[in-house]
Amino acid sequence: MKAKKAALTILTFLAFAATAQAQYNTYDYWDKNYTVQALLGAVQFENLKIDDESGNGDPAEIDLALIPQFGAAWGTMPKDDRFQYGLEASFLLGLRFDDINYASVGGSGLYVSISTSMWMFDLAGGGYASLFLDKNRKTRIYVGGGPLMVYADYSSEREETDSVGEEETFDNNESAFGIGAYARAGFEFRIYEQGMLGLGARGTWSSLDLSEIGGSTELTGYAAFVSFTAGL
Repeated sequence: MKAKKAALTILTFLAFAATAQAQYNTYDYWDKNYTVQALLGAVQFENLKIDDESGNGDPAEIDLALIPQFGAAWGTMPKDDRFQYGLEASFLLGLRFDDINYASVGGSGLYVSISTSMWMFDLAGGGYASLFLDKNRKTRIYVGGGPLMVYADYSSEREETDSVGEEETFDNNESAFGIGAYARAGFEFRIYEQGMLGLGARGTWSSLDLSEIGGSTELTGYAAFVSFTAGL
């Protein structure tokens, strides 16, 4: 009797294990109706330059046109279709640090050292569409666009040393908030069941007033990214 119960228990366990394995083999473990995309790249701005006129020495032009960026995007879209569409939201953080050293011209004997930092954050959202180029869903292209908000914070510390070694320090700070629009596109290829790797490009157009520190009032930038998307 005990042997029969033991055999029945073993058979029940094996049947349960076989059923669980079959469910595991067919189960789509990403069962949410959204995607998550990681972004890593850099943005090139057309007119992001600061004219540093603080201090007694010659003015310096701070070129901040190229800024590394990283962030993520979140998108909603239906599953199991080659053409998908929905809404997306994204955030990107950009940062850059520079040190500039030069001797002031004109015989003043001043040596100038400037340390700068630029932090930039943008939050964007809009429409999003994706198309798989093959029925096996191995390769896709996508586009997106909509409004954005951008915040930038610039600071610099300027140290001037005269011919007798005396130092003087000047600080320069400005932050600004702006609104605008973005558009992006990219392509990706599948590297495993629920993950795709690819390249993308993004354009931004915004009003960002940095005129108080010798900058511009409008900002246009073009970015390139490496992307990884989970959930497709």
